[in-house]
Amino acid sequence: MLTKKEVEESGYTVLPRGGWMYVDPEIVPRDWDDLAKSFGFDPECEGVYLCICGFKERNNEEDD
Repeated sequence: MLTKKEVEESGYTVLPRGGWMYVDPEIVPRDWDDLAKSFGFDPECEGVYLCICGFKERNNEEDD
């Protein structure tokens, strides 16, 4: 489990309230199997809900 401090130290802004994003294979067809393997969900499922706790803006290639 990530802590608020870890999220902030990674350069992310912590959201005051979390959110959820629904992702299905049609949105990321080429990466779906890799995402399933990385996060441990069944690649044959209809979709997954991701819990979002923060964000980090990307303004150019050097922001990685």
